[in-house]
Amino acid sequence: MKIFGTLFLRDREFQVNEATVSKIGDLWNLEFGTLTEEYDGERWSPRLYHQGLTLRAVNTAQLPGTSTSWKRTGEASYPHPELGMMYVFGHEPVYDCMVRFGSIEGERIAVEWAGLCDVFWDEQFRDNVPFALRCHAAVSDV
Repeated sequence: MKIFGTLFLRDREFQVNEATVSKIGDLWNLEFGTLTEEYDGERWSPRLYHQGLTLRAVNTAQLPGTSTSWKRTGEASYPHPELGMMYVFGHEPVYDCMVRFGSIEGERIAVEWAGLCDVFWDEQFRDNVPFALRCHAAVSDV
């Protein structure tokens, strides 16, 4: 099984085994899945995704150097028609986010995504849990 990067939830580390960036119509889709780890007697397998990201890049060649950010999804200034989400024990919106695209090597692009999410597990992993993703995602524009 190939590993494409790492997703941190606070101090917990998860290996990214699914990573794709694709364009469908005018919107970009980001999908990141992780291998399962056991913490506190529970199986954790976070998924981070955005299925409707608006970017200035028209195609994959224009993605390197592109970035976007947002505070809260409910604000009028939220720039995307869909929500960025994190799934740990339920699907929850991510916020205070910055997504950056780096260089393309072959058919993969470097992606960094940092922000906050709610996990609703315990005091340490309840609200405002910091996350950071660094990986190389398969990239395509359909």
